[in-house]
Amino acid sequence: MSDREINVVIVGISIAGMTVAKAVAALSKQGYPNLRVTAIDKNEYYYHAIGAPRAVVDKEFSKKLLIPLKTLLRSSELDPEDPKHQFIQASVVSVTKNSVVLSDGQTIAFDYLVLSTGARNKVPAHYQGPTVADAQRHMSLINDNVQRAKDILIVGGGPVGVEIAGEIAFAFKDKNVTLVHSAERLLPLNFKPGLSNGAVDKLERLGVKVVLNERIGIPSDTKFDCSIRPLTLSGSSGAKYSSDLQILTTGITYESDYLRDLETALNVSLRHSNGSIKVKPTLQLDCDSMSNVFVPGDVNSLPAGAKYAVKAKEQAVSVASNLALMIKQGFDIDQKNAPDLSEYTGGEMNMILVPIGKELGVFQALGIAFGKSFVGNFMSSKMKAKDYFVSKFAAEFES
Repeated sequence: MSDREINVVIVGISIAGMTVAKAVAALSKQGYPNLRVTAIDKNEYYYHAIGAPRAVVDKEFSKKLLIPLKTLLRSSELDPEDPKHQFIQASVVSVTKNSVVLSDGQTIAFDYLVLSTGARNKVPAHYQGPTVADAQRHMSLINDNVQRAKDILIVGGGPVGVEIAGEIAFAFKDKNVTLVHSAERLLPLNFKPGLSNGAVDKLERLGVKVVLNERIGIPSDTKFDCSIRPLTLSGSSGAKYSSDLQILTTGITYESDYLRDLETALNVSLRHSNGSIKVKPTLQLDCDSMSNVFVPGDVNSLPAGAKYAVKAKEQAVSVASNLALMIKQGFDIDQKNAPDLSEYTGGEMNMILVPIGKELGVFQALGIAFGKSFVGNFMSSKMKAKDYFVSKFAAEFES
């Protein structure tokens, strides 16, 4: 048992941040009564982005995707009458060697820091609003626009684009849905071609027009926010695509600008040009003078195949284990007491479930793709399309 004060700050509370926060806060009941976990997020809720495709067509379902964070660590308190852990709703504007500076003016000191701020997707995979009420209004507006639209263009044929196309076509048989993808086949190219072939087949069964090897020119001066507006875009083939609602599912923006001041102070580059944060194999920040900082989840520099919810959770479990080792070794009071940390060896995603509406879908596991077969439909509908795992993750946040 150690009575020393230990401050662990976790910035960004999605799947990775939540997993680390709960695991480390549990040490309060395991011999570290003065350990304090401070969880920080710009929103008052966790947004279950996995379920975004269904939310586009189902207002009631969309409400289930927003899970309040204020009670996240309550069950980890050693003494509920004298709580140690806290959730702060604020953005981090900068990081120093031993503290984070928040948008509300607070400065929070840390002994250990976890940066799990993730990456921002485009609407409707990402919703705007710091409160549950704000996000619900935004989600409702997009849902209304999808219902009103007649011709819908979806740009990007990764899993999100395929799922959104499938959900819209399944729910609204009268809409003209076109999915345009720049690559020669749908879905990530590390999966089997049969997966893409099955996705094309099943989308077309629902009436979706699928166009491959076509790059849409996206005007930089046009805001794509799922508004209703007539727009004609040009493809690399010269073809024109007219629609009254456009959904972009290409590219992400890493949430890491708060490191700019630290990079200046240390005179090092902590991020790649795309904004992803450089990490060591142990998922520590790639900076020897700040080995008490960890970076799990989408914001780190691991390859695209590691940017899945399952992988974020794996990384968070690895980080939590390494943090516990450092705390037990006393690294926060003497940095010479550095334990041998485990390297994250989870690799890239090799299994995928992609629902295409409520009844169809494709599935790959153990190197076998179930594209056109009924197995893909069965696995997708039973395992993911039912609720996009929202009940599973909600239980983890609320437990």
